[in-house]
Amino acid sequence: MSTSKIYLKGVRAYGYVGYLPEENILGQWFEVDATLWVDFEQSTYSDEIEDTVNYAFCINKIETLIQTHKFKLIERLVGAIADSLLEDPKLEKVEVRVIKRPPIPNFQGSVAVEIVRSRSQLLKTSTQESTATLKDKDSTPKNALIKVNPSPVINSATTDLSSSKIISIHTDGACSKNPGPGGWGVVIHFSDGSTKELGGGIRETTNNQMELQGAIAALEFLATHKQSAPVDLYTDSKYVLDGITKWIKGWKKNGWKTKDNRPVKNQELWQQLDPLNSANIRWHWVEGHSGDPDNERCDAIARSYTAKYA
Repeated sequence: MSTSKIYLKGVRAYGYVGYLPEENILGQWFEVDATLWVDFEQSTYSDEIEDTVNYAFCINKIETLIQTHKFKLIERLVGAIADSLLEDPKLEKVEVRVIKRPPIPNFQGSVAVEIVRSRSQLLKTSTQESTATLKDKDSTPKNALIKVNPSPVINSATTDLSSSKIISIHTDGACSKNPGPGGWGVVIHFSDGSTKELGGGIRETTNNQMELQGAIAALEFLATHKQSAPVDLYTDSKYVLDGITKWIKGWKKNGWKTKDNRPVKNQELWQQLDPLNSANIRWHWVEGHSGDPDNERCDAIARSYTAKYA
């Protein structure tokens, strides 16, 4: 096994993992430290990303898992992160440490769970599980030749959704102090019942800019999915809804000026959103903070990034 290591320190994301009801409803910040065993000797000469591990992808996997999964136990979360990281064939072994500060009365400290998992362990576990499953099938002939697939069974925060149609998208934005630290969140629903969540933020922004950025990110993802079926997009921002469905036509005719001949605010963002829009997208307004679960989830994602950049 290689002795070369990459250390990821202080990866933070907001999630709803926990056994306590407060953890499921209010959520909390999680911090992750990870050590990656990888042979990157070749990259010290080649200076090519292909000869090492792209740690930006690793960080994104960790953040996405925390943001999108509602496990009861932190132990389950740390195992899922380890398995997800080991999806990269370059990684031989990982050590993952997850830290949280649970809402336990009179407790001001933190709880940390650590796991070390190697690729060989995953292969062994997977083979044993596959063999056990085959033994349970009474219909299998005694003399039949059974071939066990040694590929590891890995839990991942990201799934291949290319064969499933997107049916609806919810977006939201949030900002503290306005202007100030802000974030955006997106929840995407697929026809097979699966969902995908996106989020991001910036240190200095406005609420309207984050509402626009959420819509842009949603439609950028839709564009990569390449589907012609109609999609319902929900936003609680009348600024975004009226802008994209009514005002933008006049803005473009008037050289991106308003009726009173003033420059359109957030012009660059509107110019990003405009070409992503199409007749297949059906825009809807949903009242914010009214109990709509997808709107509330988008808001939680957006606020988690707002807090991150505060």
